[in-house]
Amino acid sequence: MACLVSQVGFISRHRTANYLHSPMPSKNGFELNERDIELLHYLYQLRIATVDQLAALSGRSVRSLWGRLLKLKERRYVAIAARFMQKNAYAVGPVGASLLAAEGYATADIREKRLRHNELTDFGIRHSLFVADIHARMLLLTRGTPVSLSRWIEGTPLWDTIPAGDGAPAIPIRPDSYFVLTNSEVPEGKKTIHVFLEADRSTMAHTRMAAKVRGYLAYHAGHRYAKKYPGMQSFIVATVTQTRSRAVELRRDLHPLIPRTAQAAYPFIAFEDLTLERLVPELPNAFPGVHPMRNP
Repeated sequence: MACLVSQVGFISRHRTANYLHSPMPSKNGFELNERDIELLHYLYQLRIATVDQLAALSGRSVRSLWGRLLKLKERRYVAIAARFMQKNAYAVGPVGASLLAAEGYATADIREKRLRHNELTDFGIRHSLFVADIHARMLLLTRGTPVSLSRWIEGTPLWDTIPAGDGAPAIPIRPDSYFVLTNSEVPEGKKTIHVFLEADRSTMAHTRMAAKVRGYLAYHAGHRYAKKYPGMQSFIVATVTQTRSRAVELRRDLHPLIPRTAQAAYPFIAFEDLTLERLVPELPNAFPGVHPMRNP
């Protein structure tokens, strides 16, 4: 699956006046505007998104977005990646990819890095949309705070392994995402928190989840992460589940595998309960001035 790196560059809807370097000419009664660029950038960040996710991020109504997305699709600025539960899932189209690169909101190789949605299975679509849900929630949680979602990476570049010893197969490390929270108001050594995301849809057995936890524990103990992520001194492994009952079950079964002093670095959180404070319990001390309980 293609990789996406989203680094700094989150576009706030309060800065739309600066989107376009030059006005887009009207063609056949259609004129691309700044709010369209905003939608394209959100799609680039999330890789795949529903109209509800785009409405939450842009502050626009679902009804108004339907019509606009249709016009953008007709002109290949956006593409329909899939249809899921009676709703379209959108992605950046070929014309939109070229525009984002030309306007400086994406790297020149965006067309190669775009999600290859035509290769996604039904399972992959469901999983990608849940990861997009979490990504959108993080963008909303950090909006208007000193904390920014300064980096978000998905895909195979995150994959790593840990030697198992005694001739056993290496232990894979394959998070669904890696992201960084950065606070501009604290000293350099304390301003970043590194997070590996496990997006859980209750499809993986507890034994496999336990193997993932053991892998991350070995990854940390052996400092293997330091080679792949220069500057990282520690990390959080956040498992975000679709239901509260699943989060409770995983926490009950998997926390005993984790040393008590490290359990705070392995939160199991239901999506509906996801806040900055639940993600990073020490956040008020690590990031003073942030109000982590504020929901989007």
